[in-house]
Amino acid sequence: MPPVAQDSSAAPAAAPAGRQVKLLLAGAAAVAAALLTPSAAAAAGGRRAGEAFVQAAPAAEGLLGRPDALPIAWKSQLFSAPATSAPPPPAAASGLRLFAAAACAVATAAAARARIALRAKGKPTTTSGIRVRKPKCNSLRHTSIATFEELTTSKRYEPLVFMFRRRFAVQRGGHITMASRTRRQSGHKYRDFSLHARMYRVIDWGRKKRGIFGTIETIEYDPYRNARICLVNYEDGEKRYILHAVGFFVGQQVIADEEAPIYVGNAMPLDKIPVGTQVHNIEMHPCRTKGGRLARAAGTSAIVLAKDEKWVTVKLPSSEVRLLKKECWATIGKVGRPEAQLIKLGKAGKRRQLGWTPHIRGTAKNAVDHPHGGGEGRSPIGHKFQKTPFGKCAIGLKTRSPRKPSTKLILIRRKKKSGRA
Repeated sequence: MPPVAQDSSAAPAAAPAGRQVKLLLAGAAAVAAALLTPSAAAAAGGRRAGEAFVQAAPAAEGLLGRPDALPIAWKSQLFSAPATSAPPPPAAASGLRLFAAAACAVATAAAARARIALRAKGKPTTTSGIRVRKPKCNSLRHTSIATFEELTTSKRYEPLVFMFRRRFAVQRGGHITMASRTRRQSGHKYRDFSLHARMYRVIDWGRKKRGIFGTIETIEYDPYRNARICLVNYEDGEKRYILHAVGFFVGQQVIADEEAPIYVGNAMPLDKIPVGTQVHNIEMHPCRTKGGRLARAAGTSAIVLAKDEKWVTVKLPSSEVRLLKKECWATIGKVGRPEAQLIKLGKAGKRRQLGWTPHIRGTAKNAVDHPHGGGEGRSPIGHKFQKTPFGKCAIGLKTRSPRKPSTKLILIRRKKKSGRA
């Protein structure tokens, strides 16, 4: 069977879509080069169209020899008159100038971002909130730090901060009493009032501003907790700090009221919260003024499981299920920054700066100081089970008193997590 002759005139119509896109981009480059004035180039970030870019315009126009491959609007602007005719209408020219200026601005921003990424100290993982440091030295190997990308300001609200002088194992007389028991020290820069001293932020744990709407102004850093905090400006002009939850944004409206809507950031009693809702900053005793005491760490939340006439069943982050009074207040949502558990300090000195002193093993002490101490060289502990410094069993012993009044409120005890004693 002889081959069927194909019509060559149908070939341009069957051109691939990629070639049409290239032709459109070439036409845009030609028009932008022809209409980009020095003022438009200055508006695009101070970049002027180069000679090579302008000389490429005639070549690009030569590629546009097929008007059928272009939109009608482009035909009317490029092929309605010869090259020596009058320029396009003022409206079209201004639109094309804006298009060229925007393209130059985008290119400038992309180049600046590439330079910043090149100078970065680690991998630019901006979506996870964690940045892995490059191992330039041993102390930076396997080290990850926060990116602080969720913060909106670096300045604190001074009326709500004060210098909190921590006295771990130091009485008013100044002498040290069992510093090894607390394992805490004061940490980095705590004695002076310098710019980088750790200042304590007063947080409204109880959400005492009831029935008044507040607007989230800033999301700030708090050196005394692994979660972020938000500065809320209420309608009466007062400002207070609250915990930052997942989903918060600047300008969001929050309120603490019994009839508040079920939305992230609103606070209300537990009996007003639907079953299955995630909550944080939960009160344990409604009559006390301490406010929320449960589920306040970064990335934690509790779940409302059931409700009755007097009690509300809540599952805590430790997997413990217990009863709380229905009058206890809680905040809707999950505490922000769940990636805090992925932080790796990398060296012991960083932990010392955070206020933790090294833990001395019992076998390294004398027999008078610890039940595991004493002996010649690397001797065993001398007991069937490990013991605490006070002689009690250190593994598996339940230390909670069964006569404690709140023991009957615990329905399911917390489960021991893997890797923890």
